[in-house]
Amino acid sequence: MTVRSLAGLSALNLAYALVGLSILWGARGFRTWGAVLRLSGLGYLVGAAAFGVLWTALLAAGLTFGGIEVTLSLVVLGAAGVVAGRLRGADLPHGIGLARATPIVVVSAAGIALAGLYLEALFRTARLQSLQAYDAWAFWVPKGKAIFFFHGLDEHVFTTTPNAPYPPLQPILDAAAFHAMGGADVVTLHVQFWFLVAGAVAAVAGLLHRHAPAWIVWPSLLLVLVVPRFQERLLVPQADMLVDVLVVVAALLLALWLRDRAGWRLAAAAVLLAGAVNTKREGILFAAAVLAVAFVVSRPRYWPRLAVASLVVGLAVLPWRIWAAQHDIPSGAPSSFNGDRLADAIQLSFEVLYSTARWSVVPLVATIAFAAAAVWGDRRLAAYIGLLAFLLFAGGVWSTVGFEELTLTADESGNPIVRYTGSIVLLGAVALPLLLSSVWRRGEGT
Repeated sequence: MTVRSLAGLSALNLAYALVGLSILWGARGFRTWGAVLRLSGLGYLVGAAAFGVLWTALLAAGLTFGGIEVTLSLVVLGAAGVVAGRLRGADLPHGIGLARATPIVVVSAAGIALAGLYLEALFRTARLQSLQAYDAWAFWVPKGKAIFFFHGLDEHVFTTTPNAPYPPLQPILDAAAFHAMGGADVVTLHVQFWFLVAGAVAAVAGLLHRHAPAWIVWPSLLLVLVVPRFQERLLVPQADMLVDVLVVVAALLLALWLRDRAGWRLAAAAVLLAGAVNTKREGILFAAAVLAVAFVVSRPRYWPRLAVASLVVGLAVLPWRIWAAQHDIPSGAPSSFNGDRLADAIQLSFEVLYSTARWSVVPLVATIAFAAAAVWGDRRLAAYIGLLAFLLFAGGVWSTVGFEELTLTADESGNPIVRYTGSIVLLGAVALPLLLSSVWRRGEGT
């Protein structure tokens, strides 16, 4: 690790945030600098996802991935957002727009301070952590190195390493990080994942602002950060946490879109889901579940907008699928259904979901909040979260049933069910403030 590596990595991630904020400004505009700050975390995720989706298509088309090309692509993406904003007539932000000191603001400040302390400790771990996880050194990081050293999708590496069907968005982010650091520094690379964690926390907190009380939002965010399973995986150079974050933040955007129908939320969700489908193969299942539930819960007059968003996500996955088909890489989807394994697969999925050793009390508390919202709170929100959680749960069961080579165990060397379940737990943690606040507000109105 060197100061040069950290400075380059910081500049790259700042560029992601600026690109994402320019895209958001083009879609919604910003009235105040406070709004820019509040949505900076979401902007960061949108920028990273847009960059990854763009380069997935460019690499599949055979373009060269180099430092100059990376820089130019970031400039083009940022400029596209600025042009879209100017065409919409969006004004530059003015004024601070921050709230006056109130008890709620004090709670937010305390939550930010506690999250900051945790992230600071996590950063000290990230900057010196070695490459240990099997999947990380077996294929995720080697693919990133291949893009960095060979300036593209090297046919040998991307067709012979384990899990060849996985899309390349995560390796693309790794390769960009290597360019920013000036070399393939697999130790400092962990800091890239620290930026993703910090961006995810900021994104969720910014989106829930004014939609849920701070005294519910921050305990929920702090709790999910220290969940045993998440805590041990936050900095691992794999795509599991990234795909979960992209899908869950997109689901949160759509949950809020169901309330206010703000078009920018749907646009941002489409970008994040486009990133998810290019991150892992199960990202396609997750994105389809999110969009399908949004269709079910929303009114028919809003279906054309959802159809456009779905089309964008569907088109985003095509470049990689075409490249994979040209190189005889299978889709990797389950090809059979063994009904004899169904009951055991369901039981295994429930055991993993409600394992306090992995997820602490998050699934139980989220289940209680869901039930309370279904009875006393926002029933549309409860239907959206409940149906989405059910589809994600069913996806994990389908995986266990469809891949007969998987053993009926929670051991990740024999079955990835724990990774599937992580998306459900993260969804429950993020939705918890909205569910509880809907009950609280309904109670205040009676």
